[in-house]
Amino acid sequence: MKFKKYVFGVLAGALLVLCACTGPGQEADPTATPTQEPTPSPTPIVYYSKIKVDETKTHQTWESFGVSGCWWAQYVGGWDQPYKNRELATREEIVQYLYSMENGIGLTSYRYNLGAGSVEKENSGNFWYPERRAECFEISAGKYDFENKDVNAQWMLNRIVEVTEGEVDVVLFSNSPLCRLTTNGKAQMTSGETNNLPKENYDDFAKYVLDVAEYFVSQGIPVTDLSPINEPQWEWADGQEGCHYEPKQCAELLRVFVDELNRRPNLVNAGVKISAVESAYWGGDALEYYKAIMDDEVLGDYFKVFDCHSYASNLAGKLHFKEVAEARWPGVEFRMTEWCEMVNGSDYTMDSAFVMANVIMQDIKELDVTAWQYWVGVANGGYRDGLIYVNTSARACRPAKRLWAMGNFSKFIRPGYVRVDTSHKYKDLLNLDTVAFTGTNKDGQDELVIVIINKEKEAKTIQMGLEDFGKYTSYEVYTTNESRDLEMTAGGEFEQYTPMTIEAESIVTIRLINK
Repeated sequence: MKFKKYVFGVLAGALLVLCACTGPGQEADPTATPTQEPTPSPTPIVYYSKIKVDETKTHQTWESFGVSGCWWAQYVGGWDQPYKNRELATREEIVQYLYSMENGIGLTSYRYNLGAGSVEKENSGNFWYPERRAECFEISAGKYDFENKDVNAQWMLNRIVEVTEGEVDVVLFSNSPLCRLTTNGKAQMTSGETNNLPKENYDDFAKYVLDVAEYFVSQGIPVTDLSPINEPQWEWADGQEGCHYEPKQCAELLRVFVDELNRRPNLVNAGVKISAVESAYWGGDALEYYKAIMDDEVLGDYFKVFDCHSYASNLAGKLHFKEVAEARWPGVEFRMTEWCEMVNGSDYTMDSAFVMANVIMQDIKELDVTAWQYWVGVANGGYRDGLIYVNTSARACRPAKRLWAMGNFSKFIRPGYVRVDTSHKYKDLLNLDTVAFTGTNKDGQDELVIVIINKEKEAKTIQMGLEDFGKYTSYEVYTTNESRDLEMTAGGEFEQYTPMTIEAESIVTIRLINK
């Protein structure tokens, strides 16, 4: 049934909560907890404003929200004891925070790092931190040890699959080919070189990745994508495992991967696909890399989705990329497969949470991405990266506000949900950024999910009026701000003009449900 929905905004009083953050280079303190209580809002001043949600105007179908396990899973996966008096082992706490629908944010994809073997090889590169070296499964050419290699990361992968009951997309990605296969024998480039993988080793690299994929699939791991090329634009001469490729080299390597996959019907039948080159950004030379791929007669038919990172990408660059890509290759879709803020200094507060939420909103609404995957789920502090910070000496963890802010999206916008239009009649007055999705939940109930970002120091109360008042019978409001962690702050029977408060400086999710 076609109908229109209107939201009447009510501006309320201010709420400002300040919270200190850990300085640059300091390890996270998982024992600290916020103590400041929220300031009560004054009596609201009523204004009228509208947000229109039009379910008849549809956009992309959603696939997943997720994180990368690089590089934290290879050590956190071994933390099998609780911190002090906590009930769960730290590694289990982290799995619950990230992937549990009941206790966490319900992520639905996981990126597993297929290391190049820099741990096993001496002089394998110039690594800034030892944890950025990674194991591989190979013990000699074509022979593997899955029982004893990368065991902590494998524990994390298997536990995530268990917690999600297998309803998770697993991406196997490589930052560098195996050290054995590279020109310099390292998992990093020699400065000034344009490629570290000889063409004669393309086949062996593809066989290794596909062999690992076959093993994981045989163990019940729901592998969906294989991504052999990560940010090919960079030189990767130090810091972490990495490999530079020119556009033509990317196309040649991906052609080998696609051919090798097609020789393995068990993987094809399991739905495993090769991912297109993961550009470091949407603008600049990104289109040159995708053009080299799409100009290939095989790859042009194979790739229907471009995977790309949102680093160093402004809105103008994103829109230009989308416009050109859709004009050249009609029907192509986009996935955002890696991003973090890239700012020094640990931050537990809403400051970095708002930055992340704004990027999610922009990528969903302007690029129509079908998936959004954060860089690292866990980090040890000193940077605005992990959704969860850990203290490696104490083997303890503490979520940042980024975790719960991402949960405002990931816990409620589920795979298969469809984005619908939202528009503001008096946007400047209401000043809320919104995105909406519709779908059917596991209980067979129709839902309308609206995520709202309110960065202002004033709370706002909205009332929703629908032409079809019988479609949704109940509502729930979930709030993340400095004093709330994805907390349900309202709910009950949904009626015409039911008031819903959008607290100051908050990210809010509203669910309308047909129960």
